[in-house]
Amino acid sequence: MRRRRLPPLNPVRSFEAAARHGSFTKAAEELHVTPVAISRQVAVLEGYFGIPLFDRLHQTLRLTQAGRDFLPCATAAFDLLSEGARKLQTRSSEPVVICAYPSVAIHWLIPRLSRFHDSHPDIEIRMTTAVAPKEFDYDEVDIGLQYLHDARQDLITQLLLPDIIQPACSPKLLGGPHPLPPAANLSHHIFLHSQHRQQDWQEWLQAAGLDDIKPARELTFTGSSLAYQAAAEGMGVAVVQRLLVDEEFRSGRLVAPFNLAAQRTKGICMVSRPERLDDPRVAAFRTWLEAEADVAIARLDLSNTINLGEEAVLEFS
Repeated sequence: MRRRRLPPLNPVRSFEAAARHGSFTKAAEELHVTPVAISRQVAVLEGYFGIPLFDRLHQTLRLTQAGRDFLPCATAAFDLLSEGARKLQTRSSEPVVICAYPSVAIHWLIPRLSRFHDSHPDIEIRMTTAVAPKEFDYDEVDIGLQYLHDARQDLITQLLLPDIIQPACSPKLLGGPHPLPPAANLSHHIFLHSQHRQQDWQEWLQAAGLDDIKPARELTFTGSSLAYQAAAEGMGVAVVQRLLVDEEFRSGRLVAPFNLAAQRTKGICMVSRPERLDDPRVAAFRTWLEAEADVAIARLDLSNTINLGEEAVLEFS
């Protein structure tokens, strides 16, 4: 094996900092030493190479041609060391940061999260939520769960949960003076909305061929979770993201008065910076998410689901 011939690394570090800042004083501040110490370290490196790396002018520090030639190599070497150290430190000490829409976190991810901890007790997870695309800060976030059209193009996206929408309500509304079904009785009920998903009712009604139906009233909430809770309490009917409220359906808190679901072309994706995919902890969480999503999708009966934009002629009982 060929032996590496390396220059003394402390002097190289002092040279690289001084060259970046164009100042021994600023390099000293970065490295927490004195300007005299930086000057001496650079002199050691110049002695090692036998050529000057700086022209020391009056109150001015300027790289020589040799210094300009050596600087990119020195900077690249320290950048590589820094990235390697960051990866090792991240794997051993920092949590994997997951950021999701509040409704995805509350209704889908958190109820399943204990299963990940059971299978990966050594991986710490930190959950955050965001609503606006700009709130997904991928300098801090390892995995985001957001809609494909909201994600930046320089990120790696993979579809996780298709966006399947369907009306849902409390079992109380299946009876009473205006029972559901039939669909015509929707005109006697309150339509519940999330302010971030204002088109759900309109698109579902269009898919069902019910454009002419108008509700008795409409009520808008700041988030989907509030709209879903209001529906479970019997306040009205909400168009829900079907995969997010599967547990509410299984418990009977929510029911589907009509068996038509509509699916958008884009859904919730796993989103990461490309370099984060090399972290085995991030890879483990992404693999777990995929498996959980596959189970959730397989449990749904999607036989009466149409893609939005396609014509559909349906009869309601």
